[in-house]
Amino acid sequence: MSKKNRKWLVFTIMCLAYMPGSYAQYQLSVYASELIQSFGLTTSQFSSLFTAPMIVAIFLSFVGGMISDKVGSKKVINISFVIAGIGMIGRVFANSYMPFFLCMALTGFSNMFVNINASKITASWFEQEKLGILMGIFGFCGQLPGAFATATTAVLFDSRTSAFIVSAIFCISVFVLWLLFVKDKPEDTMEEREKIDQENQPSIGDSLKVVLSNKGVWLVSICIMMALGSTVTLSTFMPMALQTMYGIDMKVCGTIASMLTLGNCIGSITGPIVFSKIKNVKVFVSGAAVLSFAGIIMCWRFPSIFVLHILVLYTGIMLGASMPIFLSAPVLLEGLGTKYAGSAAGVISTLQLLGAVLIPTYILTPIAGENYSLLFMLASICMVIMFLCGLLLPQFGNNQK
Repeated sequence: MSKKNRKWLVFTIMCLAYMPGSYAQYQLSVYASELIQSFGLTTSQFSSLFTAPMIVAIFLSFVGGMISDKVGSKKVINISFVIAGIGMIGRVFANSYMPFFLCMALTGFSNMFVNINASKITASWFEQEKLGILMGIFGFCGQLPGAFATATTAVLFDSRTSAFIVSAIFCISVFVLWLLFVKDKPEDTMEEREKIDQENQPSIGDSLKVVLSNKGVWLVSICIMMALGSTVTLSTFMPMALQTMYGIDMKVCGTIASMLTLGNCIGSITGPIVFSKIKNVKVFVSGAAVLSFAGIIMCWRFPSIFVLHILVLYTGIMLGASMPIFLSAPVLLEGLGTKYAGSAAGVISTLQLLGAVLIPTYILTPIAGENYSLLFMLASICMVIMFLCGLLLPQFGNNQK
């Protein structure tokens, strides 16, 4: 197979590798009532089952990134798929809360390591100018399995067991493709790969020093943390807010809220295209923050169902536009490149997930309570913080090599 065709095959399988963990996680939303009744769960316990894969990533992403830089992306992802496969098979047989929680935690390993290493692998195979749009496609693929699982699980499967078995088969099938066709770099000979691997394996101390002292890593991390905090707040509370404030039917509220996810998908593709024209990360990120701020302020204020659909879609596009740029940062920030991309991605991923979990649940909702107007106003403040950090971002350079 030619190098040109091989790199697209590698990228396609990498996108597929980002799917099994999310697909397995979002199957739970369909079986929420059944699991709560079968295991005798509280609402908080069920929520902990759903977020278990994310909790693993919060605590292990940074360490996982350093390990990836040290031993190589493919090796750690191989191990992560074995762990995730064990979790997916195990949850078929789990019959109480704690075993099921542990199995769900294990399912998050493959997504965590694929996410950490995505920019590193992509930058090793493709030209830098393609990295933004490719990471946008990668991010888009990460959102598809959740939507697909939520929409089709109840239709396709007659039992929870059969649904979980299929997700395990999906995970194993993707792992086989990964083993057969993916490698870290496109070098032609084993000798060349071993030589480059030795040159590009920094010590853990070196990784810590370089990544933690890089201002750009922390600014990007805060930006993506704010973007996820706003996005999750809106997607979680938009249906209840619209029903409470305007008396709109809950099914319609759910459709309106889904526009946010659709917008994120559109933004993940269009954002890198716009960025390639602007070519200034400060202007792009700060501009996206301003437009997102305007969207968050306005998207819930009008009782017209048509207008709500349009404004929420717009807000989703603006919030999603910067995400591929943030995901590309571990490779493109000065002083990092592919050598330190795993460790940098670990830091960024950790704060990204902290934003998704901590900001909506432990910061904004305790302040706002059931005052949804205040809640969304607080979510818009996240965009003010992103705007300020965006103005301080260093320009991304050519650091792939």
